[in-house]
Amino acid sequence: MFVLHEPGPGEGLARGVNNLEVVQTMMSLLDHLRELFEKGGPVQYVILVASIYGGILVFERWLKYRSLSRRAEDLLAMVYEVSEIGEDDMARMDKSDPMGRIAWIAWDNRKLGREGMQEKVRVRFSTEELYILRRLGAVATIGSLLPMVGLLGTVVGMIVAFNAIAVHGTGDPKILADGISQALLTTEAGLITSIPLLYLHQSLTEMADLITRKMDTFSTHLIQVIPNS
Repeated sequence: MFVLHEPGPGEGLARGVNNLEVVQTMMSLLDHLRELFEKGGPVQYVILVASIYGGILVFERWLKYRSLSRRAEDLLAMVYEVSEIGEDDMARMDKSDPMGRIAWIAWDNRKLGREGMQEKVRVRFSTEELYILRRLGAVATIGSLLPMVGLLGTVVGMIVAFNAIAVHGTGDPKILADGISQALLTTEAGLITSIPLLYLHQSLTEMADLITRKMDTFSTHLIQVIPNS
């Protein structure tokens, strides 16, 4: 028999205190991040926007590749199971994905024979390969440019520091420290955001290459099981 446990006043108070501590910790973290952005200057916001956009692209590509990979496995299993593709099998080919479009190109040109189908599929394969690889270049570009943007912030920070020295002299180290702090923060932000993006770009590239190889295998076997009529 299960007995429902009703929390007593002490437990409810303890949970409330814990929740309050979590909220206070999050507020402190947000205040710290806001302070870092203010110290880093406007370049920090450029890095933030670029890294968020890069992250959105990575997430979109990961979802797309996961879907395409599953679809490729299903279609490969189908063409390996049949000795000849028929209209019922073609009804399962979705024109919204690359392998489905390749299948319909081969089917629509089946009267050209194996060589004719192979030529049409080869042309379409190149187009679909570019479709699979799209937006990966943008991720790589953002990941490569973020350290350069951080370096730009470093230059801006050093200019601020030297201007402060020119106006106030070297008597107040805090004035000099503000410029140096801005310079170092933007460099750090550029590297911190760039490294994960470049790593994820490499992972996505490997996923795209795997899908392309599956598509190539599918295309080769598909031509062999489509009737020439």
